[in-house]
Amino acid sequence: MVEKKISIYGELEAQSPFNSDQLLLEVSDTHMALLVKMASKEQIAALEIFTFNSLESDWYDIFFQVRTQSVILDRSYNDTRVFYNLKEAVIVPVEKFNTNSADDYLSTIHGEPTNHVVKFDYVNIVPQVVTVYRIKNALNDMVNSNLMMVTPRHIYSKIIEQLFKDGKSYYTAFIKVQLYYHQFIVVLANNNKLQFIQCYDYETAEDVLYYLLNIVQQFNLSVDYTEIEISGFIQTRSNLFDYIQKVFPKVYFDKVSDEFLLKENLEKYPPHYFSPYLNLAV
Repeated sequence: MVEKKISIYGELEAQSPFNSDQLLLEVSDTHMALLVKMASKEQIAALEIFTFNSLESDWYDIFFQVRTQSVILDRSYNDTRVFYNLKEAVIVPVEKFNTNSADDYLSTIHGEPTNHVVKFDYVNIVPQVVTVYRIKNALNDMVNSNLMMVTPRHIYSKIIEQLFKDGKSYYTAFIKVQLYYHQFIVVLANNNKLQFIQCYDYETAEDVLYYLLNIVQQFNLSVDYTEIEISGFIQTRSNLFDYIQKVFPKVYFDKVSDEFLLKENLEKYPPHYFSPYLNLAV
């Protein structure tokens, strides 16, 4: 079953059915987010977020239900950017990568594939790395048959590029946490290098804290000197935020520029709530 969790519409209604606005779609095994970035100015015109369980429904049914409920997909777009938020991905140094070895890297970490297509992104950081990832054939077919002019990337590639944008340095430990409904992504940068990126499932606040503490232990980090940047679906008055704040003294939220937001439609949400999605358009 597909459920529309959030729908925010700004100037979308004023747009023509065929327009030059950009459609951004993030798809995972548990959610799909659709954003429209206006061609006329740097602002988001609409946002929709759907949840589902891809283990219980096939991708044909998921896309059918999303399209039925979506206002954004009532029109066509000639520039579509799809970001796959999928777990079966690995980061490979560019000097160790070739197209023939892509499937081998994935098989070593995630097991042998069944009915998948392998894709890869060159990530524009120094030193350069490659994100190698798998997409189920059914998902790949649904994306390409339902959307026009698709440019695919893995969400890890976008996050890593933004993390090191304009040569930004991390000489002490920095952990970025992006929280979704039942998943979260953790990125660790330290000693001016990307050291870790991974997606986890979670059900409780304790699950998230357990994974964060495990990363701290695994990389011999000090909680006192580790910065934590949080974004996504977390309330400041929640057990999860209380737990993180008690353990990590240096905690702050990732926020997108106010000029980029649909202010009049986002007043009931914290500024950091949609940062993981809005950052896809930056």
